[in-house]
Amino acid sequence: MAQESFKVLIAGGSLVGLTLALVLEQAGIDYELFEKGDLAPQLGASIGLHPHSLRILDQLGVWPDIEKTIIPLHYRYHFDENGRCMEESRVLQDIHQILTYPIIFMERCEALRIVHSHIANPSKLHAHNGVVAYDETTDGVVVTTADGNPHRGDILIGADGIHSRVRQLMAEKIHQTDRVASEKITKAFTSEYKCIFAVSRNDPASPFLPDATVHNVYHSQHSAVAASGVSGLVFWFLFVKTPLTTTPSCPRFTDDDANRLIEEYATVAPGPGYTIKDLWEARVKGSLVPLEEGIVPQWSHGRVQLLGDAIHKVTINAGLGGNLAFEGISHFSNSLTSLLQQSPSPSLEQLTSLFQNFERTHRPRATTVLGVSGQITRYEAQDTGFLKFAAKHLSPWVPDIWKAKLYASFSNGAPHLDFLPLKEQEAVQRSAMTSTGYLYPGLVLTGAAVVAGAAVVWRGFRLSDATLS
Repeated sequence: MAQESFKVLIAGGSLVGLTLALVLEQAGIDYELFEKGDLAPQLGASIGLHPHSLRILDQLGVWPDIEKTIIPLHYRYHFDENGRCMEESRVLQDIHQILTYPIIFMERCEALRIVHSHIANPSKLHAHNGVVAYDETTDGVVVTTADGNPHRGDILIGADGIHSRVRQLMAEKIHQTDRVASEKITKAFTSEYKCIFAVSRNDPASPFLPDATVHNVYHSQHSAVAASGVSGLVFWFLFVKTPLTTTPSCPRFTDDDANRLIEEYATVAPGPGYTIKDLWEARVKGSLVPLEEGIVPQWSHGRVQLLGDAIHKVTINAGLGGNLAFEGISHFSNSLTSLLQQSPSPSLEQLTSLFQNFERTHRPRATTVLGVSGQITRYEAQDTGFLKFAAKHLSPWVPDIWKAKLYASFSNGAPHLDFLPLKEQEAVQRSAMTSTGYLYPGLVLTGAAVVAGAAVVWRGFRLSDATLS
């Protein structure tokens, strides 16, 4: 469909912003994107993509190019603080077989490059020209960018990350009439863990771990994971518990902070034969960041809608945060395309209804993922005696196929793009999954079983009941 009279302005050229731009382009909806830095920069370490995100990227024609660059993850080993293998799992293989798409890790910059390469009209993308202000008019919204120029559109999407400028501007406008609501927006996130995330060379002659493999190690108040999802590289993370903080007071860390943390945890071994210090010395890139958790209470105001990390942030142990952003793109785009088919020039009232419908649809999923991710982080860091017992004595007894089927119910509960066709085998698979009953709402949280096992499954059911009641 062609909706060139309606225009979307996008703030942020991250994976969320670029993917949304590609979706709008394929839907025939006009847009312009503004990014304060480079497009597809050599920044960030890695991105983990799950089957429900790969399904969307396949609809957009992107997955075949990604598939050429990655090695699907198939083997997972869980170690205790003494280096004993508590569990050897093939659940990732079972997931790949059930869902037809694997779980993968890849360089974030490569994912950005590939998505960017699929945009047919790159003149719509404006680098080094971020949004600095916006004003609403009677029939649209006008953003001012760093170069001082105004740009008019019908709606503004804030896809500019955890430190969203658009969210800040929106909160300031809300503050004029509702100070309490504004403050809740600015203090929506907490942080109780910090994380070194890095990419290191994985010398084929003497690799830290074989290709297609994930190593997890569990310690008291800290944990680590390493994954070899691309030939010659290992993606790894060190998670450490810290005192609880709340935005905007969540700390920013320096390179010196990262080096000190590495020295403190230098002997931690994600897997046999290598340590955190070994990985750090072989790094290609690496940073220390706080792991924010939370969901912003208000996602839109007037003609402005937030998306991705600007509205929800989860801990990264399960790798579900970026995938939740892809789900948000689908939920929002499905609602927008449906509205524009009915009303090519929607009123403010119709747009308000659109934003409200997006939040009603997406917030329950965000709440689920926030709960699952937080449980997994605390499980891996052995936050309680029960979780430590579960990792060593419960999870290894849960069959991999059970975990894979439970995860499949979680993955298949995610949306896809309604206005683009699914691959034939994917459509058949989703139909079969639904008919066999894997999509019962009470099973949603058990996607945690892929990494956390029986303990998180049990706690997840309880959280799911509370969420859905």
